[in-house]
Amino acid sequence: MKVDLNELAAAFAQSDVRQGYVDLRQGKVILMDEDMAEEDTLHHAFDMEDDWEHYIPLPNVVDEDEYAMMKAFAEAQSEGFRTRLLEALQGTGTVSRFHHQVRHLLLKPAWEEFKLTYLRDVARDWCEENDIAYEE
Repeated sequence: MKVDLNELAAAFAQSDVRQGYVDLRQGKVILMDEDMAEEDTLHHAFDMEDDWEHYIPLPNVVDEDEYAMMKAFAEAQSEGFRTRLLEALQGTGTVSRFHHQVRHLLLKPAWEEFKLTYLRDVARDWCEENDIAYEE
């Protein structure tokens, strides 16, 4: 079975707040919900434990790549926007300052499209590194 890259990229976008897995047998991305009942969570955990070789946990891409993603977006912008975005990435509080500048400069749609493309590329690389078949 093949994993859908868009589905995997969407899971990566939430990887800082939700644990996810790829079910290799079904080619599905599984995200654990924060509001799942304890019984449901245990059911999923036991299913995966019984059949662990068919599940691969998703990495926390957001925490690992967020700064690199923001910097790449900033560097792809025109001079005026690039300068303001790169300045927002200096020091502490970079994430909130960056997102504030993105909204202030009316770049939110461009940022969302860039982020999706970036995460799709990360998903493709991750699948290739883990020998997982995927579809675009």
